[in-house]
Amino acid sequence: MIITMSNGSVSSILQDTFRPMPDQVRRRLGLLDNDEQFAWLIWWCPDDADWMFNPGPAEEQYGDSYLQAGGTAEKMSVELRRREDDGEYRFYIVGRDHDLSEPLTETIDVQAAHEPRHPAELFTADQAAPVFMHYVEHQTVPDGYTLRLIANM
Repeated sequence: MIITMSNGSVSSILQDTFRPMPDQVRRRLGLLDNDEQFAWLIWWCPDDADWMFNPGPAEEQYGDSYLQAGGTAEKMSVELRRREDDGEYRFYIVGRDHDLSEPLTETIDVQAAHEPRHPAELFTADQAAPVFMHYVEHQTVPDGYTLRLIANM
């Protein structure tokens, strides 16, 4: 199952009971306004983890790997945190294909933070939705996207 969090709290299960999953994902990303809705995060946990009735252990075991977006529906950053083969967690900025050595000439504003980004690392809700749907289905980002490591996260 996929667990969602808005603004770092208020968890729920992402389900397709009201509308198809891609529409749900696009809608949630489209609600980002850098005010009341400044961040949306999803993470995977197995169906048998009993998250609904006992969320603590499931969040402890699975909640450290996630995909998140922050900003507005018109300009957001997408970030991935995952456990690598060496057992360590690493935090990445997701971008469309670009040279990682190019300068970071843009800024993403999320709440009081102003973080440098490459233009290819900024997304609209429509551009980010397929990345999130791929994560829903595969717990990773699609091939062809760059991952810029943020060493201090």
